[in-house]
Amino acid sequence: MRNRVKLLGIAVLAMGLIFGSWVGQASATLNLFTSFQDAALSIDGATDPIGGPNSVLQSNVPAGATVVAAFLYVADVAGSNPTPTSSVTLAGNVLALNTFTKLGPEAHSGNEYRLNVTSIMKPIIEGTGGLQTHTYTEQAFMDGAVLVVAYRNASTVGGTAIILDGELAQAGDVTTLGFAAPYAGGSVIMSLSSAFSFNGSASGTNPTPIGQVTVVDVVTSSQAARTLSQCAGGNDDGDFIAANGQLMTAGGQGDSTSNPHPQCTGGGGDDELYDLSLGNAVDADPFLALGDTSITFRTNNPSFNDFVFMLAFTSAIRVTDVDDISTDDTPPSDDGPPSVPAPASLVLVGLGLLGGAIASRKRR
Repeated sequence: MRNRVKLLGIAVLAMGLIFGSWVGQASATLNLFTSFQDAALSIDGATDPIGGPNSVLQSNVPAGATVVAAFLYVADVAGSNPTPTSSVTLAGNVLALNTFTKLGPEAHSGNEYRLNVTSIMKPIIEGTGGLQTHTYTEQAFMDGAVLVVAYRNASTVGGTAIILDGELAQAGDVTTLGFAAPYAGGSVIMSLSSAFSFNGSASGTNPTPIGQVTVVDVVTSSQAARTLSQCAGGNDDGDFIAANGQLMTAGGQGDSTSNPHPQCTGGGGDDELYDLSLGNAVDADPFLALGDTSITFRTNNPSFNDFVFMLAFTSAIRVTDVDDISTDDTPPSDDGPPSVPAPASLVLVGLGLLGGAIASRKRR
């Protein structure tokens, strides 16, 4: 999410930018793809519409840290159906879509893909460290990309990094994270990635002030449901341009955890990056209270046309399971969907992006 000609997009406005309203099946969900103990994540999103300037994806890994894994997610424009030989380029490497794993269950008209790019990113990042910029281009009609890098160093000991991906059920999902010990404090940051997502507009022929966004409520072992956001999504990483190919957003580099307001409208009021150890503008009490042993996320997409395809978390505390699925290190793989899916979920347990990997939004 940055203020440059770039990143994420949404595509189905009732204004002609889009192709209609795509209804997701109840069976859609996000699955536990992989997790790493004693690790943290760096996340960034970008778009590069055909005919536009090259965009970039960034990583922010402390110097001296070890890169455990890196994954590139890309989303095509809903209804565009690019050919398998269509490609994107990352750091000068041409990557054909037929080498990616397509995320299931393909419950809507858009497609999201994941590729293990550890062999590309590890030597680049470990050779320098710190904030780095990597070129990203698209040779097909795509909505953008998200780069996720998992790393370890002394600051990440005791934490957990989790990646869930797939297709979040638009009618509603529930996911629970269990802690190894009662919560005793520390940042708990969650990152959400969405394509075909739109900030909304109060003007124009067909005003859509609410936009194409997702509602997220939080329940913990000690507290009843509270609204974290009712406008998660939008096309922040697409420069808020209401056009296909610019409809992507991901909580990460350059984003802030200081918003949104729980009554926000339009995706522009939310950076898709959340620190659950804090409260919000309405209630300063943290979402996570001392002594909590679990956290549950409830989500729904009122407009039925927002494609949440990834939730990632890094925590200063150890997370032991996601919907009763162990989070012991899962070997990163692109050999199809996870062998043990986490039931219908939105496991947004983003816990403390250590080392400032996901910090205040960049303004370019």
